[in-house]
Amino acid sequence: MNFLRQFVLWLSRWIDDAALAILAIVNAFRPTRKFQAIEQDGVAFVVKASRRRSARPIVGATLRFVEGKFVGDESAKIRSQLAGGQIELVLARRRFVFRYLELPTQAAGFLDAIIRSQIDRLTPWSPAQAAFGFDPPKQTSTGRIGVVVAATARSALTPFVVALGAFKPSSIVVSAAAEAGTDERRTIVFSQEADRELSMRRLRRVLAAAPVLAGLAALAAFAARLQVGADLEDTQLQVSRHMAERRAALSSGRADVLENATAKLAQMKRESPPSVIVLESLSQALPDDTYLTELHIVDGKLEITGVTREAASLIRIIEQTEQFKNATFFAPTTRAPMETGEQFHIEAQLVATDPAVP
Repeated sequence: MNFLRQFVLWLSRWIDDAALAILAIVNAFRPTRKFQAIEQDGVAFVVKASRRRSARPIVGATLRFVEGKFVGDESAKIRSQLAGGQIELVLARRRFVFRYLELPTQAAGFLDAIIRSQIDRLTPWSPAQAAFGFDPPKQTSTGRIGVVVAATARSALTPFVVALGAFKPSSIVVSAAAEAGTDERRTIVFSQEADRELSMRRLRRVLAAAPVLAGLAALAAFAARLQVGADLEDTQLQVSRHMAERRAALSSGRADVLENATAKLAQMKRESPPSVIVLESLSQALPDDTYLTELHIVDGKLEITGVTREAASLIRIIEQTEQFKNATFFAPTTRAPMETGEQFHIEAQLVATDPAVP
């Protein structure tokens, strides 16, 4: 039981890591439109489309934050532009508490953990209650590093984040505005990816189902191999039995028995091609996007059922082989409910062979 529990935990961690890696790769190659909603005096916000080095205002894009909602004369137009993009909400500096920390140079790689552990001493809020961020550290004249921490209550940001969610962005970032007249960057204190959890859940389901599907495919391949092997063995036994009858006829000198046995054997070879030959011919003729779910050989006639991308083209493909003729649909072609192709039902006559009699 302990081994099983450890295996399940390892598999769960592997699925989470794989899902995170896939999301990171997708986000790296997917272009994201970025916008800024910059707080002005009062309750007004100017919406700008961000570029690599600048932000260009959107014509008529001014919003007001009233009763927990962003409203404006062109709110419907702005909503369509912001949907699916990244929105950065730049709040005025008056909404934040700024603290300066001077730390040893060795602390540069652990700033987040150090500041989080001291946030209740620097601000009126606990780490769970605070939304905080910090500027890149700078070297001081004493050989240490100086860091400016910006913080505010998480509850103060919640109304803005909820209101921005109505625009259906891919992610939301909240930052403190840079100090006027300086080249300082904005300080990010909060970020949220709106569809991250949904994407993670979907990827987890897909990755969890992958081993199961692989196991089922392996079982199906093993079962098919057993079936083909059994058919081949039966065919070999029949041929061996008829060959024994022929040898007995030759040794006894009864020509009529010999001729009857030879004719019977030739007829069986003509009318009943070995299943292995039929399967080999089908595997070579059918396209790669086609697979079979049923196969029957009865009285010199082949009946197959399966799924393919274009069922109509299979008739011509099957009749072009040397093993089949008179191919036709014996049931209507339908769209497979759980597949991406068409489900077909085709029958064809097996071409009789006339092997040389030794």
